[in-house]
Amino acid sequence: MESSATPGTHVETSAQEAGRYFRHMAQFVGFTNEDASAIKESQLVIEKYIPEIVGKFYDHLLHYPPTRRYFLKSDGSIDQDYLQFRMVHLTNFWRRTASGEYDDEYASFVDKVGLAHTSRGADPKVYIPERYVIGQMGFVQHAIGEALRKELHELDPDLEARAAKAWNLLLMVLLELLSRAYSEEHEVEAGELYISVDTAQVRQLAVDTYERGLGLFRTIEYEDMVVADAAAIPDGERMIVQVGDRSIGVFHHGGKWYALHNYCLHRGGPVATGSLEGDTLTCPWHGYQYDVTTGKFLLDPGVGLDTFSVEVSDGKVKLRIPTITMGAEELHEPSAVSRPAALAPNQFRLTDLRPGRAVRLEVSGQRVAVYNVGGTFYATQHDCTHEGGPLSEGDLQGTVITCPWHGSRFDVTTGKLVRGPAQRPLQTFRVAVEGDRGRVESD
Repeated sequence: MESSATPGTHVETSAQEAGRYFRHMAQFVGFTNEDASAIKESQLVIEKYIPEIVGKFYDHLLHYPPTRRYFLKSDGSIDQDYLQFRMVHLTNFWRRTASGEYDDEYASFVDKVGLAHTSRGADPKVYIPERYVIGQMGFVQHAIGEALRKELHELDPDLEARAAKAWNLLLMVLLELLSRAYSEEHEVEAGELYISVDTAQVRQLAVDTYERGLGLFRTIEYEDMVVADAAAIPDGERMIVQVGDRSIGVFHHGGKWYALHNYCLHRGGPVATGSLEGDTLTCPWHGYQYDVTTGKFLLDPGVGLDTFSVEVSDGKVKLRIPTITMGAEELHEPSAVSRPAALAPNQFRLTDLRPGRAVRLEVSGQRVAVYNVGGTFYATQHDCTHEGGPLSEGDLQGTVITCPWHGSRFDVTTGKLVRGPAQRPLQTFRVAVEGDRGRVESD
């Protein structure tokens, strides 16, 4: 806003814009006035459980080192005054949300809550990574569902069903409002909020797509590939290996071996690098959980991560990778692209790295990301200089790569920092092209 604006203009405009965005997302996910009324009907139930929810919320944060650090004094002890200060704000947030009243002022309030978790908030030293905000919203969603079930399942099952649906839809809207504070790419769409669509045609297209996929592939050929020495992955450990443009997590777990696609179903997070407790593997980005022994998504076992057969023989770990699909016209790109064993860790085939894509290699033990920018190849260090985000899994637009973790941007041709929160540029490497192969040089 320009400095000539009248007092209160900026606040009003900001609230109106936030309110418009709230209504836009509410309409998109199907959150209606009836849903708001259902939340208001369940208000007393939820308020009863707010102290318990808030307590469990912060107990969880304090148990997890990356979030615990925000509540510690310089001597390492918990700052109880600051913790209680944050609890007051969170209690007010959920009490206000449970009221069922969602005007422009409320939407602006949510906007400010989201901004407060970024470096652009009131305290620039506070930066809560987006993945933890998303994960904790999932935590609250589960807690609210449990509260409704405990209080209403026998007493008023109709209200339980209506309120559970309403809260789930509302939390989708709130999650988008909180998340948009992390990126300038969240834009409010201009024009109408609702566009007429030929529903019958869209549904028929979905049927056609499904039927076309039946019996799509007649055979799949596999290649057994040695990816590591078994001694390099002792029981209880894992190794991330690169096969073409696919990252695979190889786990030695409970005396057995498992291999999973290192690509979370949610936003492609590096799930194989997450925490493993028992058989539960948790994606470090947004908290999605999988069974490491099967790859199944715990909330919906009908879907899961791609898995690969693992064999250990002669001290070597071998993966069986699908390499060629035979049959009718493919609807999708092949599920895996293999890198022949003849390629060194610092080499790649030019045909495997398409324009606008990136791949991870290793150069003298260092992880390197290689990018194809309009047919010209560039290489930088693989890990973001902020908190080590995997740049090969980021979004490459032109010459700029965006870290998938916190949105830092770098020019891959020079390593120059384009936008934070990172504060240091990337190390770059020379890429040599010989025939159908590229090679990243250590110097």
